[in-house]
Amino acid sequence: MRTDNWLSPGNIRFGLGQASRFMPGVSIAPTTTPPARPAAAQRLDPDRLLVTDPADGTRQSLRFLLENRIDADGVVILRRGKLALDYRRSGFDPAQPRLLLEATRPILVTQLARAAAEGRLAREKAITRLLPELSGVRELGKLSLQRLLAGRTGLQWSETDIARWQQEAGWAPGGRTGVRAWLDARTSWPRTSGDTGVDLTGPEGELLLWATEKAWKKSAPEWLCELQGTIRARNTAFWATDTTGTPLADGLALSLGDFASLGQAFLDARNRPGQRALAPAWFVDTIANPSDTNDATPAGIRALGPDTGWQYRFAHPGHRGHRTAIIGAYGTSLYVDFDYGTVIAVFASHAERHSPLLMASLRNLWEEATRPGGTDSGHR
Repeated sequence: MRTDNWLSPGNIRFGLGQASRFMPGVSIAPTTTPPARPAAAQRLDPDRLLVTDPADGTRQSLRFLLENRIDADGVVILRRGKLALDYRRSGFDPAQPRLLLEATRPILVTQLARAAAEGRLAREKAITRLLPELSGVRELGKLSLQRLLAGRTGLQWSETDIARWQQEAGWAPGGRTGVRAWLDARTSWPRTSGDTGVDLTGPEGELLLWATEKAWKKSAPEWLCELQGTIRARNTAFWATDTTGTPLADGLALSLGDFASLGQAFLDARNRPGQRALAPAWFVDTIANPSDTNDATPAGIRALGPDTGWQYRFAHPGHRGHRTAIIGAYGTSLYVDFDYGTVIAVFASHAERHSPLLMASLRNLWEEATRPGGTDSGHR
C-alpha cells in the first residue's frame, strides 16, 4: 500500500483506521478516562434480531445486513446511555481512531452553532467578516455564514478545483502550497444564483474549519480537547493535516465508542441543556425536527429516501419524529433518535460511497433496531 492509493476501494478498510501512517497530523488523548458504559438490560442479538433486506424485501438477521449490505466494521447501539449492541468485525479495534471524512463537517457546524450562541460570530454576516483573509473575493462578500453552515453556498467547484483541493489538502499527491494558501490565492469563487450543486464533500469544507478556528480563536486540536471532555471521550483522537500543519476539514478521526458518545451528547444536549452542552438548544431542536424536503439536498442524502430532509448538514429521515443522522462515507454514520433515546454509531467500509442499497440498508437498521425491544426475532 502506497501513499497514493491508501484510500482506494481495495484499501479503504485499512486506510481509514490507519490515517496517521499516511498523513501528518496531531493525536489528542482525553485528559480523563470515564468509566465504561453499563450494559442495557435488554441486549440486541445480531443473529436473532430480524430486519428487512432492501435488496429483495426478505427478513434477514441483523448480522446478515451488517456483513452483506453495509460492510460494517463496528456498530455500537446505545439505549438511554446503556450499551445494547457492540458488534465488531474480526480484527476491528474499537479504540482505534478512524477517519470520519465528510462526517466531520456536521461536527464543525455544531461548533459554529455554539460559537454563534455565545456571540462569537453573527450568522447573518458575510463569511469575510470572520475570514478577512478572503475579503478580496467578491463572491464571498455576498455569502453569509448561515449559508455556509446550512451547506447551501451555491459554490461551484470544477473537477479541476476538486482535484487541486485534494492535492493541496494531502488526500492525493502533488500539493504545492497547502490548502489554505490555495484557498487564499483564489481570485474567483464561481457561484450559482440558487442552492443547486450542493454536495457532502468538496473544498468548501475547509471554509467551515477555518471559520471554526477563527470563531473560537483556537486550533482544531485545541477545541477538540474540549470536545473530548464534553462527550466524555475514552480514546485518543487524531486530526490529519496538510504538509504545512493545517488541520483538514475531513481530517477528524475518532474511535467508534467516542463516535457513539458524540451521539449521546446530542441526546443529553436536548434533555439537559446547559452551558457545557454539546450544542445550543435551538440548534438541537432544529436538527431533531423534520425539515422541508423540497430544499436542495445532496444526492447521497436523497438516497436515504424521498422523505429525507437535510439541514445544517444533518439528515432527517422521515416526515415525523425527532431524529437526526450524520452521513459519512462508505456507510460510516451516526443516528440519534431523540424520541427513543437511541444512538446507532456505524463504522463501515462499503465499496461505494453512498450507493442506494447501502443507504436503504442503513435506514432499515436505524428504524428497526430503534424500536423498543427491537423487532420480531427468532432464527431464520
